Amino acid sequence: MHPRAREILSFALAGCAGFVVDAATVVLLRRWEGWDLVSAKALGFSLAVTVTWALNRRFTFAQRAGPNLLREWLHYVWANGLGGVVNNGVYLVAVFASGGLAQQPALAVALGSVAGMSFNYAVSRWWVFRHRYKH
Repeated sequence: MHPRAREILSFALAGCAGFVVDAATVVLLRRWEGWDLVSAKALGFSLAVTVTWALNRRFTFAQRAGPNLLREWLHYVWANGLGGVVNNGVYLVAVFASGGLAQQPALAVALGSVAGMSFNYAVSRWWVFRHRYKH
């Protein structure tokens, strides 16, 4: 497999793990602890973004990870927040610009997800994990 394809696959798998953490946190806090949906989602996102950062730092971008963990994590959180704006923005444009996608919103969700993941990957690769070790 081409190294870039392997990197993208690793990034996507980390994102899947983040989704599981996010969704499980929301469901468990809501069901077992009675949290409201917004608070549960805020904690779910926080945990998920930290998990995906750690996985991407360890596996996807291991050779590019920098020595300043807090700075790198803050950049990653900021980048993923922007990625969420891209994701939701593409979704909204899709459902409001296309009658067909308004009738099939799952396709609009998929478009938004692909756009958001693509944005997050690019920003992670070229800004968050930009440190290169010299051998």
